[in-house]
Amino acid sequence: MSQTDARRRLLFAFSPVALVAICASIQITAGRYVGVWAWVPTMLGFWLAIAFLLHKYPGSRPRQRFQRASGSRFWSILALLAGLLSLHGFLGNWTLLANTQLIAAWLVFALVNPWFEESYWRGLLIDSTASWGKFASLLYSSAWFAVSHPLIWGIHSLPLRKPEAVGALLFVGLIWGLAYQRTGSLRWCVAGHMLANLLGLAALVLLNIYDPTIR
Repeated sequence: MSQTDARRRLLFAFSPVALVAICASIQITAGRYVGVWAWVPTMLGFWLAIAFLLHKYPGSRPRQRFQRASGSRFWSILALLAGLLSLHGFLGNWTLLANTQLIAAWLVFALVNPWFEESYWRGLLIDSTASWGKFASLLYSSAWFAVSHPLIWGIHSLPLRKPEAVGALLFVGLIWGLAYQRTGSLRWCVAGHMLANLLGLAALVLLNIYDPTIR
């Protein structure tokens, strides 16, 4: 790797600072007009920013990150199982999906967002910090994934400000990051993330309709 590429990768490694700042600004500004629904324009900005970073990343290989998983199937299965941790909460609260608008928001967010989040938090961040060592890279990407939620979405979402929520996000982030490191693929990380967002009623959490930390 050339020194120029190494420097560029370092810049991408610290890109979460800019990403969080930009999205938090959108969230605050949009919140003045649409309240808790500010997550919608913020999410669009979030996706656009990630798409830009993926396109500009040195030796950009977004599609290669979704190649067939290699190594033991254990890691792929574990990535999928992480998404089932919210099943109990879903079974007890699915009736909160009370109208078409909420159902549409729930489905679109759950099925689209994981592609962007996994491509960035796991794919780009772990790849750009690979020279730090596997453990440091894994911890760094997972920590940013966890704290980005209260820093961005927690501006309006009360549940995402709670330590329990951040801890749970760190836990699943570590699992998905480890799965990516061991298999070289984000396929099952995305699948697990979709399950987590569907069963965790993620859109309702953003709207303060559902709090998964309350049992």
